[in-house]
Order: sequence, then structure tokens, then C-alpha cells
Amino acid sequence: MTGPTDDEEPGGGRPDPLDALLRPVIQFLPVPEGSFERIRRTAARRRRAKAAAGGGLVAVLVAGSLLLGGAFTAPGPTVVVTPPVASSGLTPSPSEPGRTAPPSPSTPVPSSSASGGAGGSRPTGTGGAAGSAAPGGPSATSTSGAVAATPMCATSQLTAKLGGGDAGAGNVYRYLVLTNHSGTTCHVTGFPGLSLLSADGTQIGAPATEQSIAHAPVVLRPGESASDTVHTANRQTSSSTECLPSSAELRIYPPGNRDPLVFPGQVTNCDNLFSVTPFTAGSTGNPPS
Repeated sequence: MTGPTDDEEPGGGRPDPLDALLRPVIQFLPVPEGSFERIRRTAARRRRAKAAAGGGLVAVLVAGSLLLGGAFTAPGPTVVVTPPVASSGLTPSPSEPGRTAPPSPSTPVPSSSASGGAGGSRPTGTGGAAGSAAPGGPSATSTSGAVAATPMCATSQLTAKLGGGDAGAGNVYRYLVLTNHSGTTCHVTGFPGLSLLSADGTQIGAPATEQSIAHAPVVLRPGESASDTVHTANRQTSSSTECLPSSAELRIYPPGNRDPLVFPGQVTNCDNLFSVTPFTAGSTGNPPS
């Protein structure tokens, strides 16, 4: 016996007519020439486009990060320009003998050494012309309306003398008086430079120190005076080292002036006490007695 043919079902039956519909013969279409090359080129272009898009996104993210970082980063150091300090008076350089002090009456003046002249022969010059500040001295100040309209008194506008005084508990106080003898209104402010001189003009000891006390500019019309207080001590013992020789003259540098006034006066520096207060109005010292 032989097996079934291709047209017969296994078992010897006839072929099922639905087989041709349910299981059609598959026929493959021919592949056009060059199709694979076109597909490869297209795929390569797509990869390049994706890579470029990814690189652009990375660049955008990096730039955004830098901008955000800059926004939240503290700024670098800046230059601060300090406005000029308003001046209520001009103070001479440390080399100037005359001292000025512009604080208001409510502001104490710190104590420091007055800058009197060096020892040696007595100066003979008396400064510039009346009504103008001597070289190195300040010009008009503006601490008040009256002071703003007046210049600093020049040495040549002033005369100096020792006035009255007081004593007690071993202390001696003498009033040093400056008078405006010129025909022009001016002002003084602060401390003078004050030294004791022997008869031959030699300086005795150190210049007077400054006694801290509240003060203000003093406007001097012609003929008016300002004064301060010279503070020394009485002799307490017979020791030759307790006191310096008494002065025959005093040398004063008015505030803001380089030229001195020399005038007669006997003051003794005992126990190394020789100080001066700032000027105030009148002729009875500061504080006025």
C-alpha cells in the first residue's frame, strides 16, 4: 500500500475546500534595489538629529544653571564712597602751635598736651595783618550764624595779659585774657599754646597741658575779651625740686596761629601741674568765677 497523496488528508479523505482560504500560500514581495541603503542613511540622519537635540538641551540646562547660580551668589566686594565729613571748624596741623577745638558746648574736649613753642630766644614777630588769619591758621568757621560771618582772630588783632585769679587747697588759678584791639570782629575757639619764659626768653619746663572742659567759639567784637584759666599748684615744701623757677613772661599762641604774643606775668609750675582751659567769653576764666 502506498501513503496518501498531497491532495488527500491523512486518513484517506478528500482535501478540505476551505483549506485554500484559511491557509493561503504566502508570496513575498521583491525588495526594491537600494532599499537597505536608504534605510541606513535615514537611520543615521535620525541619530544625528537626536544627538544634536540632546546637545542643545544640555547647553540650555548648563546656561540655566549658570544664570541661577549667578542669581543666588553673593555679589563681590563693592567700593564704598564715604561722603566728606561736615566741618564745624578747622584744626591746624600738629606742627602748629595754636590749637583749635570746634566741638559744641555739650561735647567735652579730650585732654592732650598743648603745642607750645620750643625753648630758645623769644620770638619777635606778631603775625599777619589785622582781620586775616595768620599762616596755617583756620579761616571763618560755621558753628553758628555769628561765627560763620567772622574769621578766626589773628595774633595781630589781639593783646594778652594775666588777669585776676583764685587759690585754695594748694591750687592756684590765674585768668589769661585775650582782647580784640582791632576794628574788625573775629572769633577764638579752643585752647592756646602757652609756655612760661625766663627774663631772657628761655622756656621754663614743658608747655601747658589742656584741661578737658566743654567749650564753644567766642565771637569778639572790637574791644571785647575772652579768657581761660591757668591752673598751677602752691609750693608745699622747701624742696628745690618741687617747683620750677617762676616765669618773668608768658608766651601764648592764640588758637589757629603760628605767631605768639609775649607778655609779662609771674606763674610758677609746682608739682608738675601746669594746665589751661579753653577760651570762654569775658575776663574771669573758664568756668567763669
